[in-house]
Amino acid sequence: MTYLPFLAAAILAILALAHLAYAIHDFAREPRYFAPRDRSLLAAMRATRNVLTPTGRDYWTALLGFHFSHSIGILLFALLIVLATTQAIGWLQVAMTATGAVFTWIAWRCWFHVPLMGCALATALIAVGWTF
Repeated sequence: MTYLPFLAAAILAILALAHLAYAIHDFAREPRYFAPRDRSLLAAMRATRNVLTPTGRDYWTALLGFHFSHSIGILLFALLIVLATTQAIGWLQVAMTATGAVFTWIAWRCWFHVPLMGCALATALIAVGWTF
C-alpha cells in the first residue's frame, strides 16, 4: 500500500483545519480573515439579506456558515480518502479522485493559489498512489 493518499488526506485536513480556525476567529472576534478589504463592505454585508431568504440571516453570517460547512466537508473528504485507501474500495477511490479534480477546478476558477495548489497536489497524490 502506498502512502501517497495519506499524504493527500493530510494536506487537505491541514488546509481544512486552517480554514476552520479562520472561520472561528472571524465568528468570535473582529473579522480578519474572510472580511472584505474595504471595511465599509462588512457593515453592508451585515445589513444585507440573501435574495433566496429575505427573512433569513444576514449575508456575513451566511458567508461564515458556508466557511464552517466547507471546512467540515473537506475534513470529511480527507477522511473518505483514508477510508478508500485502508479498505481498498475501488469505486470510492474513483469517486474521490473525481471529487479532487472538481475541487481543483473550483479552486482554479473561484479561490486563490494556496487551495488551488493544495487541491491539485492532493488529487495528483491520490491518483498516483492508487494507480501504482
